[in-house]
Amino acid sequence: MKQVETVITKTKGDLTNDEFCRQYWSEKGRDILLGAQIVKVEYMSKKETDEMGWYEQPVCLLLKKGNKTFWVYPSRDDEGNDGGALFMSNKEGVMPTLR
Repeated sequence: MKQVETVITKTKGDLTNDEFCRQYWSEKGRDILLGAQIVKVEYMSKKETDEMGWYEQPVCLLLKKGNKTFWVYPSRDDEGNDGGALFMSNKEGVMPTLR
């Protein structure tokens, strides 16, 4: 498989290697999300979920990093098959999906 490079440490490796794959995606996540500010929280609308072919309405976070904003929302899986719940490690525990 083709070698790829991590975004922060510039380590090269193969994504079929479990350890490297975890490092690659962890660094990508840190690069995108670390330092971003949550500027809005709302549930995806019924219209938006209908347009995506989803049954579940997930909670959505509008993030701002630098001068760019972007939405983050949980999905059932990495293929985007439906909205997903957002689990938290505090006493609130979970932001459920809505129907």
